[in-house]
Amino acid sequence: MITKKLRKFCKGFLLFAVLILFTAFIFSSCQPAAVDNGDDDDADSLLMTEVKAMMVNNRDYYSVASGIFKDAKKTIVGIMYDMKFYSGDDNDVMKLIDELVIAAARGVEVRIVLEQSDWNDDVSADNYETGAYLENYGIDVRYDPLTITTHCKTFTVDTNLVLVGSTNWSYSAVSSNNEANVLLEGREIAESFEEYFQTIWNNSYNR
Repeated sequence: MITKKLRKFCKGFLLFAVLILFTAFIFSSCQPAAVDNGDDDDADSLLMTEVKAMMVNNRDYYSVASGIFKDAKKTIVGIMYDMKFYSGDDNDVMKLIDELVIAAARGVEVRIVLEQSDWNDDVSADNYETGAYLENYGIDVRYDPLTITTHCKTFTVDTNLVLVGSTNWSYSAVSSNNEANVLLEGREIAESFEEYFQTIWNNSYNR
């Protein structure tokens, strides 16, 4: 009697297990396959990098940016969404622009990517004027494709320091807005930002 009940239980359990496995197989076969986006496998996961970091907010931006440009020895590469030019005005934005010129004059390689837009003529006009000024002093300037908005605000100095955040180079951003940035120190993170810069640079153009 016990043996019959045991056999019946085992048979029922086996059928239940087979049903569960079959259901799992059906559902797994309905899941979308992974799509290869063409990136390297290493780029598909976020890797944390050890760095030193300092918050740079609001009115701190000018002094920090000016300081790292003055101390630059070899390279400055930057991407800026809006870099306004204020003719005849000695404000902090013009001082930062001139720090790039001074750095280039002492032999630092300076390369800048600026936004140009097919929908925001004001930003394009700002950047064209500033870009022409920088180019007059031998600085390499490129502009992103019209159909792509490059909203970055980042500078990498000597493959060691990265200043990145929300601050555009406009009077309001540098002098009155609430803006949040960080200064990062570390070769590995700086190399990553330089690689990102180079990708954008390679897909940007002289005017």
